[in-house]
Amino acid sequence: MVTDNPEAKSDLLGRMVSSLEFFLNRQVFANEEYKRQISDHLKDGGLVVIRDALQEAVAMRMFACLDQFSGWKVYENYNDFFHYHHHNIYETNLFPPDLEWCRGIFASEGTKSLIQELSQRDCTGETAFSASWYLPGDHSLPHNDFLGKQGEVRQVAFIWHLTRDWQTQWGGDLFWCAKNRYVVPSFNSLILFNVGPDSFHHVTQVSPYATSKRLAISGWWTGVSKDGDDLAEEQDSGTFEPRLFELI
Repeated sequence: MVTDNPEAKSDLLGRMVSSLEFFLNRQVFANEEYKRQISDHLKDGGLVVIRDALQEAVAMRMFACLDQFSGWKVYENYNDFFHYHHHNIYETNLFPPDLEWCRGIFASEGTKSLIQELSQRDCTGETAFSASWYLPGDHSLPHNDFLGKQGEVRQVAFIWHLTRDWQTQWGGDLFWCAKNRYVVPSFNSLILFNVGPDSFHHVTQVSPYATSKRLAISGWWTGVSKDGDDLAEEQDSGTFEPRLFELI
């Protein structure tokens, strides 16, 4: 049997340890009923928030990594009806070692398999992965993440909050538009949602009085949609056509 082969065992253990499932809260992910509820909610277009999502030592390790990083860059854009301003680490050549280690976990085949099982979406494409620090004044207006390129689209979004000692009056909430629900950034909370035309959300502006760092790791698992490239072409172009009157 393959399992009697020491090299095969070592390879299997290596793949298990490199999967996000190995680090996730066992109280949630070892419970088949909880996993079913998460899966059903994702498939229905809902937002899933998992508290104490990963092992605390891993969360502390990644908090320290981002807290000590000094190479943050400002990213901003201002278009009709949409603009954003925040600080990020997007370029992989700038990733500190621990962030690169974490990227390997979120992008591993074991992780993709788990997320594909939960979301019932194709997640076999590349994993987009980055880190963010929302400083006072940083924000992002409503958007749905519904983008694609060359036949691959964003299938499932993730946001892993690593903010410590955050106070609600400081803003920086993720606002889930479909349910008018604010999600306050809290340490070691993992947010998941299936990306689609209706997955609108935004990040409220961070207060100038905030004294903690709103840190997060986020990205998307991508794959081929059932409708191919047409899925990415259905996005709102953002153009504005005045009407005689509107009923809103």
